[in-house]
Amino acid sequence: MNEKMTRLQIKKMVKLIIGVVFIMVIITGFLIYSLSQTMNDSARKQMTIETEEYKNRINKQIEADFQSLDTLASFFTSEMIEDRDSFARRLDTSNKQNNFRTMAFFYGNGSGIVSTLGLGVKKDMSYKDLNEAVHPVIEKAFEGEKSVSRLFKSDAIDGRVFAYAIPVYIDGELSGVLMASDQIEIFSDIINGNTVLGGNGYLHMVGTEGNFLVRSQNSVVKEKISNIFDGPYFDPDEVDVLKQEMKDQKKVFSSFMYEGERYQVLLDPVGLNGWYLLCVDTLQDSNSSIYPVLGIMGVALVGVALIILFLLIYGFRMVQRNNRELWHRAYHDSLTGAKNFPYFNQELAKRLMEGRELSVAALNIHQFKFINEIFGREYGDTLLREVKEVLDQKMREGEFFARDKADLFYLCLLDTDREQILTRLQDIMSAIVNISSHHHNNYQILLYCGVASNEENSKDVTPLMTHVMFALTTAKGSYQNNVWFYDSDLHEKEKKENYVESHMHQALRDGEFQFYLQSKVDLRTGQLKGAEALVRWVKADGSMIYPDEFIPLFEQNGFCTKLDLYMVECACRQIRQWMDEGTEPVGISVNQSKLLFYENDYITTLTNLIQKYDVPGNLITLEILEGLAADHVDELNHKISLLQEQGFRISMDDFGSGYSSLNILGNLHIDELKLDRGFLMEVSDGRDARARIIMEQIVQLTRRLQISTVVEGVETAENEKLCSDMGCDLGQGYYYSRPIPREEFNRKYMEQVQ
Repeated sequence: MNEKMTRLQIKKMVKLIIGVVFIMVIITGFLIYSLSQTMNDSARKQMTIETEEYKNRINKQIEADFQSLDTLASFFTSEMIEDRDSFARRLDTSNKQNNFRTMAFFYGNGSGIVSTLGLGVKKDMSYKDLNEAVHPVIEKAFEGEKSVSRLFKSDAIDGRVFAYAIPVYIDGELSGVLMASDQIEIFSDIINGNTVLGGNGYLHMVGTEGNFLVRSQNSVVKEKISNIFDGPYFDPDEVDVLKQEMKDQKKVFSSFMYEGERYQVLLDPVGLNGWYLLCVDTLQDSNSSIYPVLGIMGVALVGVALIILFLLIYGFRMVQRNNRELWHRAYHDSLTGAKNFPYFNQELAKRLMEGRELSVAALNIHQFKFINEIFGREYGDTLLREVKEVLDQKMREGEFFARDKADLFYLCLLDTDREQILTRLQDIMSAIVNISSHHHNNYQILLYCGVASNEENSKDVTPLMTHVMFALTTAKGSYQNNVWFYDSDLHEKEKKENYVESHMHQALRDGEFQFYLQSKVDLRTGQLKGAEALVRWVKADGSMIYPDEFIPLFEQNGFCTKLDLYMVECACRQIRQWMDEGTEPVGISVNQSKLLFYENDYITTLTNLIQKYDVPGNLITLEILEGLAADHVDELNHKISLLQEQGFRISMDDFGSGYSSLNILGNLHIDELKLDRGFLMEVSDGRDARARIIMEQIVQLTRRLQISTVVEGVETAENEKLCSDMGCDLGQGYYYSRPIPREEFNRKYMEQVQ
């Protein structure tokens, strides 16, 4: 009985052991699989992070070349490109300075100038004569789109090159295409870096078909092959599938065996011309040794519990270590060792959710790109590391900073008082300047800083970062302050100005600039004698943008020349309508900007307009500002005489608002003088007797010079009587009428004179 019981117990024990062993085998197998997946996922994640970084570097290189072309094109003028001999020399010099292989400019007819390093300049060459790979990018540029060509073999420089092309706009019109080409080897410095996967990996750049474009010097594969599918990188059975996935621009993970070691591989599309980055992780040979060890442990059931415990601890530590490395790589800048923008953005969001009062500053080095070009990239990198060291010292407990890209640093400060922040930032910038001067004591760097505080206690990162970048941009545009605090009013003004500049051409095409008229009345008879044309911007939704919101901006960007001519044409069209209807027309005054007045074809353009509508020139009065008379009175008089020969009347507007003098008035051959409303306001209040004397003398002088006078700002019957008593000719102001649409003007005045 005891023996039977013993056997039963043994059987139970055996079954228990078998069950335990079975469970252990399952657990061990699961652990092997999980650990393998964790390691593979960790490796793939890191390889993905790395290739994204190098893709960004490649795209930044391309964008930098585009920026060089854009900067060069911004200096082109119509006169410059028309003089082909001079322009060819300029283009050749620029090509040598920028170290492109080839640089060319093509006119609208397809002919152009081509400069090739070592081969000189060809002045009359069609783009069709270039390699056919260049044709599509040039044709896209003629359509207003910049692009990059595919690789092609250049006979001129015996190498593989690719081309950039951008449209060139002069005065808002497409004037040609600027093209440059460079060898694919310019990416060698990027590909051959020793920092790939912390020095444990390397990159190749390959084409869609697998051909090598740029090789890394760090490859573990020793064979000289021209295509990745010809070597050991991929199993022959998967080549067809891989080729199709590359044609579809898909990301591909794989692995290969070489000299007894297994390596992880990632093919990641660059996003340009079908190019790929081939990333190889050379650490996988050491990691792969764990798999046979774990396999033996799974088979050897003796001590399985200890082994599993060991594996758990080992796996946990390895995952923990990998996670630490991944976290460090994901949230640190590799150049300076500072935190990066993803970390800053994440940490800032956390602080805002906690409801903390804080400020964000954005720090920028002035002309950092040119510092790199003048002193070398090594000095630029050293300068960035020195900025990081200063910030390490100056940040207080609970504060943090990060480097985003290039020379842009973000600071999260716990101060919200502007004076304290200003003092701290000036101290930080002084420390950076002092350190940098040790390297180049003949060159002092300049820093800009924008600041925004979380004054509204918002929980959202986006508006705060938008505000700080606006403040930084404002600081860069200021010649007085290199530290600028966010101003909401200025931001709203900037947004409105951006809307005005981005919509002005479309608004002109769509007829949103409407033609308004304000009456001019004879002070003796009370009869209508003329009108002033005034522009109003009425948007499609019926809302209005007022003149003081767009006229100053148009005077800065030059759009006022187009608008002024548009108003002259509207005046001509209105006068023509009156004449066709049998209504006796009245003269219309139109303001003319200084920029338009001195354009070479100004008189011809105006003459063509009155001829087009067949209207008398004396019905158009051109109003100029007194500032035109400040210098070069003789030149101005010559221009006035030419206009008067075509029948136009000339009026000086806002006389007395600036630095005009009676001497200038006596020297100008104008037909009309408009007294600024400030004169009338000073005279009307009766407190300044001298103002009345001056105004009376001006009126008497204009009468002797046979110049008619118009008084602006007549708003009361008393104003009208005062101007009439002084001998002024015409009155203009709200007493008679506000500026009104031409249709209303016609109903109010012109129907009465038919």
